[in-house]
Amino acid sequence: MGKNIILYGPPGTGKTFNTVNYALSIIYRLPVEAVMKKDYNAMLERYNELKHNFNQIEFATFHQSMGYEEFIEGIKPVFLETMNERGERTRKKEMVYVVDKGIFREFCDKAAEHPDDNYVFIIDEINRGNISKIFGELITLIEPSKRLGQAEAVRVRLAYSQEAFGVPDNVFIVGTMNTADRSIALLDSAIRRRFDFIEMLPQPELFKDVEVEGINIMDMLATINKRIEILCDREHMIGHAYFMPLIENPQLEVLGHIFKNAIVPLLQEYFYSDYQKIRWVLGDYNKKPEEQFVKANSIDYAKVFGPNVELFLDVDDTYEINNDAFLNIEAYRKLL
Repeated sequence: MGKNIILYGPPGTGKTFNTVNYALSIIYRLPVEAVMKKDYNAMLERYNELKHNFNQIEFATFHQSMGYEEFIEGIKPVFLETMNERGERTRKKEMVYVVDKGIFREFCDKAAEHPDDNYVFIIDEINRGNISKIFGELITLIEPSKRLGQAEAVRVRLAYSQEAFGVPDNVFIVGTMNTADRSIALLDSAIRRRFDFIEMLPQPELFKDVEVEGINIMDMLATINKRIEILCDREHMIGHAYFMPLIENPQLEVLGHIFKNAIVPLLQEYFYSDYQKIRWVLGDYNKKPEEQFVKANSIDYAKVFGPNVELFLDVDDTYEINNDAFLNIEAYRKLL
């Protein structure tokens, strides 16, 4: 496994979930497949122990306002209380600026003290931040051949502290990337060269024995994703994680909750409220009106705008979400 990896794929494919397995495989130097075969709850307990008690794992989430200052180092104002000649504190405070270490630099300093142990820094939603801005000069330092201890090891002088800094060889970076937010093709080429990418796709086979009133969930998820792949692309498929509650509780009410609160809103986001495509994905053209998740209502232009108004619009229908369909088993049966 490389020093820097990114788990990428559509939403709900277990990317963040699997950072636990990858972190443990790195720390214990085991194949990730071996860790995945173990009880996940037991692995999660071990993960939390390593994170909170031994500080070998750190977790951060990138976002649009994340910057170099939070990740590597920055400066912050500190107010110091002054003393009078009698040694008493006064109301007057002096403001000074101090260098504040960022979360990744602090983590690297800890790892450098224990070179025989592996350390894992997890970056969730790595593509939601401006990676070049956040990493700064570290984009060179994280390259495996440039790590401390390697023949081509590099140290750089940091902007604020002016201290020499390098990334220890025992620090691994595991990122997650939601391809529905951003395609790998849009990432900076310097980033792509320094990371190994591991694709994580939906696993409908997890539901091969799960049925809701005779409807096989594996077939349903596979059908939905095939239609999405044709109408959009593979990067916007729907992950298996959304349907996991059905394994323990395969009830129509649970399936309806998933469709109403997760699947339909996700499709609205994917297709920018192009309800024709949403209806194609959900098979609504093959159903009776009461069985359709998205109902199409014909527009009576004369009634709405008046008999003397002539409109020539491309829009023939308006659309509405049919809440009753979420608890109608025929709506799912005729989706296939």
